[in-house]
Amino acid sequence: MSANDVLISPEAALSESDAVFVDATWYLPSDGRSGVDAFAEGRIPGAVFHDIDAVKDPTSDLPHMAPGAAAMNRWLADNGLTGGERFIVYDRNGFMASARVWWTLRRFGFDVRLLDGGFEAWRAAGGEVETGAPAERRSVELQGSARTIRDDAVSWADVLHHVETGDALIVDARAPGRFDASEPDPRPGMVSGHIPGSINLFYRTLLDADGRMLTGEALEARLPTNDRVRPIVTTCGSGVTAAILHAAFAEAGFEDVRLYDGSWTEWAGRGDLPIETGPGD
Repeated sequence: MSANDVLISPEAALSESDAVFVDATWYLPSDGRSGVDAFAEGRIPGAVFHDIDAVKDPTSDLPHMAPGAAAMNRWLADNGLTGGERFIVYDRNGFMASARVWWTLRRFGFDVRLLDGGFEAWRAAGGEVETGAPAERRSVELQGSARTIRDDAVSWADVLHHVETGDALIVDARAPGRFDASEPDPRPGMVSGHIPGSINLFYRTLLDADGRMLTGEALEARLPTNDRVRPIVTTCGSGVTAAILHAAFAEAGFEDVRLYDGSWTEWAGRGDLPIETGPGD
């Protein structure tokens, strides 16, 4: 386990007999498959599924915005959980969206770790795989145990303030072409570009060839700053890969890290916020 309690290796996870594994696999609509399908195909034995498109803020028109206590408590109750468990979150595709679910559970103060390397690393380490229909978990009465402990999501107004004052480092996880506007945004009608003053740190550059997150000096070398005082704001297309950056900064010991939940979908979609193109700062 890392010193900063973000990651857990598959080797260590194999001995976590009391942990609840959470499958957070999520795919873009263009991928032609769903996390639910992947969960049915195979999963860590006894795992529960967390769908970021279902466990979300129902009042927002933006995709998979962070759930409030009511939505989180419903997910816990439906899966026979209380929130007092030790959670290990994984996915099948490079922290997409296990980091997002790690961030979400962490906001409620839950004991949660990210399975480094995800499902494939688990199998490579000799972990068993369960197939077929998952066993039904007995739902429990809604207890209302979840409440936000770590409120580190920021709004577009917060980000605009940081743009105007320059008092935070805004880091964008998207691919370089979407950031500098040399490639079209995958969402129809959405312009490419980036938040003024932000820098690009493509999330895949923080993973090694086996899909594990860099750690120690290797991670430090990829991060754009060593300043532990200036706030960090992570962003991406819709708040999913921004959570990978959030986890990486947390793993490296940064404490003042926030996530722009609406990210580019909200920023560019509003039509009244400044946009830059080109390589950025």
